[in-house]
Amino acid sequence: MSFPGKISPVKLFRRLLLPLSFLYGGMMSVRNFLFDAGWLNSVEYPLPVISIGNITVGGTGKTPLTEYIIRLLKDKYSVAFLSRGYKRKTKGVIIAGALSTAAEIGDEPKQIQTKFPEITVAVAEKRTEGIEQLLHQTLPEVIVLDDAFQHRYVKPGFQILIVDYNRPLWNDYTFPAGELREPRKGKKRADVIVVNKCPSGITVEEKKFLIKKLKPEHHQQVFFTTVEYLNPVNVSGSSAGLSVGSSVIALAGIARPEPFFEYLARSYNVLDKVIYPDHYSFTKKDYLYVRKKLDDLKGKEKAVITTEKDKIRLENMPWMDDEFKRHLWYVPIKLKFLFNEQEKFNQLIYSYVEKNKKDS
Repeated sequence: MSFPGKISPVKLFRRLLLPLSFLYGGMMSVRNFLFDAGWLNSVEYPLPVISIGNITVGGTGKTPLTEYIIRLLKDKYSVAFLSRGYKRKTKGVIIAGALSTAAEIGDEPKQIQTKFPEITVAVAEKRTEGIEQLLHQTLPEVIVLDDAFQHRYVKPGFQILIVDYNRPLWNDYTFPAGELREPRKGKKRADVIVVNKCPSGITVEEKKFLIKKLKPEHHQQVFFTTVEYLNPVNVSGSSAGLSVGSSVIALAGIARPEPFFEYLARSYNVLDKVIYPDHYSFTKKDYLYVRKKLDDLKGKEKAVITTEKDKIRLENMPWMDDEFKRHLWYVPIKLKFLFNEQEKFNQLIYSYVEKNKKDS
């Protein structure tokens, strides 16, 4: 039974954390002021540097947008992708080679390298060191920085801020009461704001409402995108498709997997969901656990379906046999611009790169 005005335990707990959020937010504001005033040094580089990041923690959809931009630029320019390599088991600057693993460079950089072998992929905790190494070794024409909105020791020439449609900034607080990495006013640093994970049927009226709530600066343009799930692909390389209605186990180790599960439920008989933390390192025990669940499913039309990011960490596990791989599928995703504004976004990126590229 619920009573009018009663506060849920989660909301109550968050309210109790608000003093800590104000403290954390104040510290981040001071940090930003020191960078803005030049008392903390931010390095600018003589080539186009595009930063893609967020203010809301986890699961805003940076990777699909990153892939979109790489796909847009790679045939025209020499592109390098630089990431921190979150949850990798190495330290320092690494320029990835063909044999680099997700453990060495991180799952997202490995995914980028797998899909775009023609570009340079590098990881570095200190992005300045990573950029300097790239400039010394590979001479890229464009650098795409991953998750660098708060990494202010580098001053990108073009900043893209991704906002989650389902977690609006104006309804949130900084850590630990909320999910913001810094106060909302930090969004002023962005050149472009992308509202991602929108429903495909979002209306023009809602678009106008969201722009009004975001209160963009005069120089900022706002775009709206959605994430499209493509047909599952078999890890073993089989060309056969997965039949609609197949009995499946859904496996996810990503932030906010609910849309992935909802997509699967529309086409398949999802009998179980196995959920791990974001960037989870799978073990043999995890494999045996999922393998038993698969073996317990009746019939031939059965599968384990995972995300594209999880597939990167799963596929090279030495204990995974060919029989399991035949039943293991992953779902690729791609970004789609709404309101027919894809070309407008493309031209913004091309224009920035052309104006700022180094003369040959």
